[in-house]
Amino acid sequence: WSIGKPKALDDVKEVDEDGKPVLDEDGNQVITLGLKSQYKAQTKATAKSLLESTDWYIVRKAEDSTTTIPSNVATYRAAVRTAEDKINTAITNASDHAAFMALWDTPKDSDGNATGNAPINDFPKEI
Repeated sequence: WSIGKPKALDDVKEVDEDGKPVLDEDGNQVITLGLKSQYKAQTKATAKSLLESTDWYIVRKAEDSTTTIPSNVATYRAAVRTAEDKINTAITNASDHAAFMALWDTPKDSDGNATGNAPINDFPKEI
């Protein structure tokens, strides 16, 4: 029994046993998404989901310029976008599997109590 090779962090351009590109039905080289691309997409989906509950404020403002977006909503939406950028930067900057896995480590104080969210999930609390 052996443990398989870890999944690639970066995208992989697939090649056959002769080193020639594996092509899809449209003639494009097949690319297997690495962990970084997969988790960036997941982070984007999480941010989208978090923003959806307040999207109606934005639509209302677009349709009726006399209305305002409450400051707490604008602040929250900006915080979600900032968090998404920060998480994606951390994913991009993970230089190896250990650094990538560290994104799931919850910060703790000297007593072992959680002091925040793991970097991969460090979005603001929903409003």
